[in-house]
Amino acid sequence: MRVLLAIGCNEYEHVTSLESAEYDAFRIFNALVKPEVGQFDNEHSLFLSSPTIEQVRCALKRTLFDNPHIENFTFFFAGHGGVSSGSFHMWLRDTSPKAQSMTALSLSELFRLLNEASPKQSNVIIDACQSGGLISDLGVLLKPELIGDAGTPALTLVATSAKNQKSGETRDGGIGTNAILDCIEGRAFVQDNASVLDLVEIGRCISKTLDDYGQNAIVWGLNLYGPPGFCRNPRYETDPHASLRSLIHHWPASVDTVIRDNYHTIWSVYGGLDRHLNALQFFPLVSSVLNPCRENGAVLIACAERLAVTFSAKAAQAKDVYQMPMVTAGVAACLLPSLGVSEVDAGAMLLVQDLVEELLSINESLILALKANKFCLLPSEGGGFVELYQLPIRISKILGWAGAAFLCAPELQREKAGQQFSDILNKVLEIYSSAVIALSDAQAPHWEVTLAVAKTLDLNEAAEQLIGLLFNSVVICEGKLARYDIAPEKALSYLLSREHMNFTNTYELVEKPIETLSVILRAAKIFDLEDVLDEDLWQVDGLSFSCYRPTSYKNYSSMVMEGGTNEGWQIGFDVFRVEDFIQSWTVCCESEENIVYKLAIFGSLLLEDRVPWFCLDKFLLKH
Repeated sequence: MRVLLAIGCNEYEHVTSLESAEYDAFRIFNALVKPEVGQFDNEHSLFLSSPTIEQVRCALKRTLFDNPHIENFTFFFAGHGGVSSGSFHMWLRDTSPKAQSMTALSLSELFRLLNEASPKQSNVIIDACQSGGLISDLGVLLKPELIGDAGTPALTLVATSAKNQKSGETRDGGIGTNAILDCIEGRAFVQDNASVLDLVEIGRCISKTLDDYGQNAIVWGLNLYGPPGFCRNPRYETDPHASLRSLIHHWPASVDTVIRDNYHTIWSVYGGLDRHLNALQFFPLVSSVLNPCRENGAVLIACAERLAVTFSAKAAQAKDVYQMPMVTAGVAACLLPSLGVSEVDAGAMLLVQDLVEELLSINESLILALKANKFCLLPSEGGGFVELYQLPIRISKILGWAGAAFLCAPELQREKAGQQFSDILNKVLEIYSSAVIALSDAQAPHWEVTLAVAKTLDLNEAAEQLIGLLFNSVVICEGKLARYDIAPEKALSYLLSREHMNFTNTYELVEKPIETLSVILRAAKIFDLEDVLDEDLWQVDGLSFSCYRPTSYKNYSSMVMEGGTNEGWQIGFDVFRVEDFIQSWTVCCESEENIVYKLAIFGSLLLEDRVPWFCLDKFLLKH
């Protein structure tokens, strides 16, 4: 049985009254008798409000001696206190400062009662002035016959002020009690590796808080043994950093040096995953951690999976629902250089399957949300001018990742993924067509994937509308798309320059040459729209556009890709019609069915400075 006696004394007959002592004891009592917190027996535990000394002694008799087999007894006192005749005294309603030994509860008296009742574990918490004076009474406990032997009781003592200090209180309660409740109820972090908190741990934690208020917490633990048992730990397995601590602690010895060298970067990237995934930091970090494992496929996959699980747990806390699948995609993409080994290929496919499951779940939720509220893609709060930039980017990413789910889905999930993509594309064109524009060259890989999936699913009408919207937006801005890596704080400057078509002071924000037009013109050929686009190509006369072809798509997770070729064109110089461009285009003959190309799609959608050209190229082969 777990029994609690909580005493709060505001009213005094011989000294100044207090304001929050009763409230403190009441809060402690209510917290600890909750089954999900302290599990103290509500029927046998007591709360006393401004009692007399006799009422307290009766309560001690009832709680300590009328309850058999007490496993844990906790005594809490909030009120006035003082040291007299070598002992600390807790003042009650009728306490006289001149006769404390007769009218106050001394700690020595309490200790003698605890010794006699011998509960298995006793906890004494005192939030009173000079409560650190309890040290004077420890002699009552420090007797050989009372400690050390098996079965002798254990005792933990916490006082919220030193022997020569006052214990402060505020309108919200006593400073010491507030700090203790913060630990008990999870507002303050104590630890996250055990399901139960020990009062000694809480005492150490509150000492830091109380020090800021000029109070020194006193913590004593005597004859302690066995597991902690004061209250449940609200932070157990819920602290967002627990998985990363475990990951670092159990990492293979072969990468100890890498972990040490990247320690601060790991924590920095990890700490931001609940807000934003910075692919330019994430990819180099994951690659550097995985590189020492690449010689052993089994170890590499094991490490990659642990990274994915650890970082995804943090990303799951983000408001952006795509954060978690993007983390999985990033880790999977970093396996690209090691593909070709059966163990690595199989492990990569498992990560791809996990990613597809995550994306299908997001797609389903998004479709339901669009049906319930057509404006759900807009922020519920905030927004403003920045949404003029963010919404078009958000839409292209939604379509790109929905397309990636289809391209990477196993056969049994292809139909579901295809239907979801179709529903999302049609809803976006129906509701947000004015925001479907080519705003940044970072959208190019997303448009490549989206249009390839639309062709696969024979969504010709929707694809033609999409191509028209994209091409028209390129013409209107004369191909001056924002750089793929434009800083967020520069977005408004770019929008204003684009609106007035004056980039005199913001030319560094414009991408040159662009890859978006290479996507649009190839899509025009595939969907038989060459004649439509040919009529307006003259409006972007002089516009340069390009394509980077890697020597191998295994390089698509590298920040800097060596080798490969850069191809460029210019409207009005070597391209006058769509067909001129198509004739000079070298078609990639590979299929996205290959695991390399699935992961290359992930790398493209995350890094956004490269395009998975093979997605649309397979349809050019048929023309």
